Amino acid sequence: MAMSLNMNIENHHQDAPVNQKPAPSSHPITRWELIFLACILVLTIFTRFYLLGVRVMSHDETSHVYFSWLLSQGKGYRHDPITHGPLQFHLIALSYFLFGDNDFTARVPAATLSVLTIAFLWYYRKILGRFGYLVGAVLLLISPYILYYGRYARNEAFIGFFAVLLWWAILNYLHTSQSRYLIWVTIASVLHFTSKETAFIYTAQALIFLAITLVIQVSKKPWRISSYRTLFFSVLIASLLFLALAIGITLIERNSQSTASQPNVPLEQTAQFSIPSTGVLVLVSIAIIGILACIFIVIRGYSWSALLNEPSFDLAILLGSQVLPMLAPFPVKFLGRNPIDYSSTQNIVFVASFVVLLSLIAVGIGLAWRPKIWLINTTLFYAIFVLFYSTIFTNGFGIFTGLVGSLGYWLDQQGVNRGSQPWYYYSLIQIPIYEYLPLIGVFFAIAYALWKQRLKPSSSLEQDPTHSAQVPTKHGLSTEDRLTFVFFLYWTITSLIAFTIAGEKMPWLTFHIALPMILLTAWALGKVIESVRWKYVRRQRGGLFALVFTVFLVSLTMTLSLALGANPPFRGKELEQLQATTSFLSALLFTLASGGYLYYTLRTWRAREAIKICILTLFILLSILTIHTSVLASFVNYDNATEYLVYAHSARGPKDILEQIEEISRRTTGGLAIRVAYDDETTYPYWWYFRNYPNQQYYGDTPTRELRNAPIILVGEKNYGKIEAVVGQAYYRYDFIRLWWPNQDYFDLNWQRIREAISSPEMRQAIFEIWLNRDYTRYGQLTGKDMSLTNWYPSSRMRLYIRKDIVSSLWNYGSMPAEANLPADPYEGKQANVKPDKIIGGSGSEPGRFQRPRDLAIAADGSLYIVDTDNHRVQHLDSNGNVLHIWGTFGDATTMDAPGGTFNQPWGIAVDQAGFVYVADTWNHRIQKFTAEGQFVTQWGYFGQAETPTAFWGPRDIAIDAQNRLFISDTGNKRIVVFDSEGNYLAAYGKAGLLPGEFDEPVGLAFGPDGRLYVADTWNQRIQVFSIDDQLNFIFQNSWEIFGWYGQSLDNKPYLAVDNQNFVYCTDPEGFRILQFNANGDFIQYWGEVGTVAGSFSLPASLAIDPNGGIWITDAGSSQILHFSIP
Repeated sequence: MAMSLNMNIENHHQDAPVNQKPAPSSHPITRWELIFLACILVLTIFTRFYLLGVRVMSHDETSHVYFSWLLSQGKGYRHDPITHGPLQFHLIALSYFLFGDNDFTARVPAATLSVLTIAFLWYYRKILGRFGYLVGAVLLLISPYILYYGRYARNEAFIGFFAVLLWWAILNYLHTSQSRYLIWVTIASVLHFTSKETAFIYTAQALIFLAITLVIQVSKKPWRISSYRTLFFSVLIASLLFLALAIGITLIERNSQSTASQPNVPLEQTAQFSIPSTGVLVLVSIAIIGILACIFIVIRGYSWSALLNEPSFDLAILLGSQVLPMLAPFPVKFLGRNPIDYSSTQNIVFVASFVVLLSLIAVGIGLAWRPKIWLINTTLFYAIFVLFYSTIFTNGFGIFTGLVGSLGYWLDQQGVNRGSQPWYYYSLIQIPIYEYLPLIGVFFAIAYALWKQRLKPSSSLEQDPTHSAQVPTKHGLSTEDRLTFVFFLYWTITSLIAFTIAGEKMPWLTFHIALPMILLTAWALGKVIESVRWKYVRRQRGGLFALVFTVFLVSLTMTLSLALGANPPFRGKELEQLQATTSFLSALLFTLASGGYLYYTLRTWRAREAIKICILTLFILLSILTIHTSVLASFVNYDNATEYLVYAHSARGPKDILEQIEEISRRTTGGLAIRVAYDDETTYPYWWYFRNYPNQQYYGDTPTRELRNAPIILVGEKNYGKIEAVVGQAYYRYDFIRLWWPNQDYFDLNWQRIREAISSPEMRQAIFEIWLNRDYTRYGQLTGKDMSLTNWYPSSRMRLYIRKDIVSSLWNYGSMPAEANLPADPYEGKQANVKPDKIIGGSGSEPGRFQRPRDLAIAADGSLYIVDTDNHRVQHLDSNGNVLHIWGTFGDATTMDAPGGTFNQPWGIAVDQAGFVYVADTWNHRIQKFTAEGQFVTQWGYFGQAETPTAFWGPRDIAIDAQNRLFISDTGNKRIVVFDSEGNYLAAYGKAGLLPGEFDEPVGLAFGPDGRLYVADTWNQRIQVFSIDDQLNFIFQNSWEIFGWYGQSLDNKPYLAVDNQNFVYCTDPEGFRILQFNANGDFIQYWGEVGTVAGSFSLPASLAIDPNGGIWITDAGSSQILHFSIP
């Protein structure tokens, strides 16, 4: 901060400088500048609009472009902070209105603003220097992040323009105090607030910078009451210490409440917002009181009139008063209320009262400052704010959600930690991979500024008001250059800190860190270019010198990479090893030759000029490398997750599917009238892509058989099991990747992992190949992972189903007429209209209510024993639903805390002839025995892979034969194990396979009246039937295929029951029905479908036959128990 203390910003009374002109640049604009700038703009337009519509509409883009389309169709728009501010939606809707709606036009506003951002650097000629603004334009042109998100339908491109406009206005006002710049500050600020909640961070950054500047300025000037000066700084320091302590405690508490491990599901939210601890609130309160006291002290001691002569004070008052009403969520949260709870009128009034209070304070501050200027700017601010948040006066409540919801929602999200990215996400991952040029540039700018300040100008020169701020002193930076350097360095550091601390760490937020880094780099390189003595360089054949220096750097890099790579030289005489040695020697030869030439040539050069040429050459090479990185990201890998600058990124699959659907539709209907159905997983991006399909059908997560009328069905990975029962054999299936995420092996970095990576030549080479070319081949080989795009992980997949009769009619999709008429479901046409005559239970933890119950058993007296699976207990009910007994609590055997009578999601249950109850305690991998009243008797089993008879892996069901022997489906171990009623081992049968007597995920077991055992061989999609002899030999009798049980989800576990007439009943959980067969496997009938009305199911789990021949069914989805009388 030593340099910042010397920022002698010119101060002028507000009324005086209205006609004051800024100091003109000492260099007139030349023709080559205009030509060069024009070339940059042409390239900018080309890079922003070329192939703009080719990339698949990504996850977050879908929300922006779809709701914009609804607005363009006259269906309105309501602000929702989840999708950020309203400005983008209005501009995209305007683009649709002007140019039509498609992927290209949806991104036109972002691309246009990205072009304007670079074009606006024309106005930075005075700030960045004669060459600096051109360097800045080039760096923005080629920046990977600025380019990629300048072609992306989200807010970053908008904010980039508003940021350069805001910074330009602030810096110019600090130098000139011209009130016209306040208008531009207002416009930039309000447009940012209508775009995204990052406006709060930017405003905080600006206010802190202005406060620091103000403190520096008032510290160098006399105070009206000198004693107040010491008091001011004492209170200020104390307040900042309290604030720093509060921030430190908050960070420690947050880190202790969250884990930094890699999430299994990338979109999973891992934490929730919590009110800060009492101690933190007290510290913050003290800090706020102290800061308010500082304001009072400075007004009294320094004087209000003196403050009005400080341009930093003007800017702070303007920005602070404009944003103040929007800070209402802070006190609301402080008082323990939810500012975004709109369900309660009382809460809305409570929140609104704080908005009104803070608005009145803002009005008072503004009128006390400069009434006319404040009224003009604030009126402009809220006119624009209201216009967009009210959707041009059609949504009045949007004004309230804009004032309160934006910050309120953002505060809530800080605890969510979307993606759970590590703290080093920006500093060690995103910036080094993509923005390495400005990263190096920032350090160079710091070194350059420190070098320029090694000899400071005389104090008399600093105090000379006639001295031009633009002209540098002999050894130091000019006042304007010092301010530019400190401003952009401050913004870079605070951006990195702010976005690192913020809960959500997403790749696109790197944009906000990269932008000030680029401008700071441009300023430093511009100063170097300005200082080069070009005539001298030309005389010294500087072009040749730069070329040889380039050869030296490239060959040195090659030499080091070959020496330190996976195949170093001099390691053998194999062909590959000899090639490595030859390449190394060639690179070394070029290094030595070019180095020798440079050493010889440098003796005739002035050291400073040679260093400048070397610096510029280095940055030119970095620029070429950056172009390579940008082209890869924006024009080669734009649909791939091999790039780290995306998250939850749409794969190519959805657009390939769309092209097929459009072709099929046009060939079968002559337009887009084909009926196409999609689920809740494929909503993104098909909300958008099906906007012009009049017969689109959204079925959410509950597919029904009615979907068979749709020639095309789309389904996401989560609903695979549910859709299989619908499509059956009538559809062809095509698999695609829908979404994918970048490789996340950078989670949980520690010094040991870093040392291992650095010390291993193979790993160094692999990481370098990823960094340079996004080539994961070697890394996959080293880590034993399949890093190919077809098997990329993490990813989310989807399927396209096309009905066979449609495929057979389209020659280029293949023709299989023999299969075209196959029914989707062989059971179709045999649905019975059966309704439950009794329903008991419902979701809950109270007695008589259940949480996803699975199996049930009927006692001799007709009472029901039900495993209340997710409540980890057993309930004993009579046939009318009255609770007789309840026992069980949660216990986890993996922590050695699961005594008898505790459960971990029990699935199976049975009752023997003596009334004893046996429970398959599934995820404690054991069987427990109880009395009829729930008294614990004994237990046996532990987790294992069938190494012993009692080594179970998720036992699911128990069946008891006439000899009171227990047959247990050891599901994960693909076997049936037999015990006596005391837990003594008797026999085991089965192994993994497809042959008779082999199993794949055996679940439900049931004995028929003839003593035969029926087994639900789930993943083999069949029922196997065995007779059991006296020696407990399993004798295969029969099996039949089940046209159901398609998915392999945790829920799709079928159970069986056999009645006295040898009819076999089984659940088809994700087919939402009950199937009935005779003893030979002939299909009789089915009943049920998905839904909540009588006769439908949410997830039928198990079933049991009562003494009267009725059937009880557990519906795990609705947590109900239903009774049916079977005709």
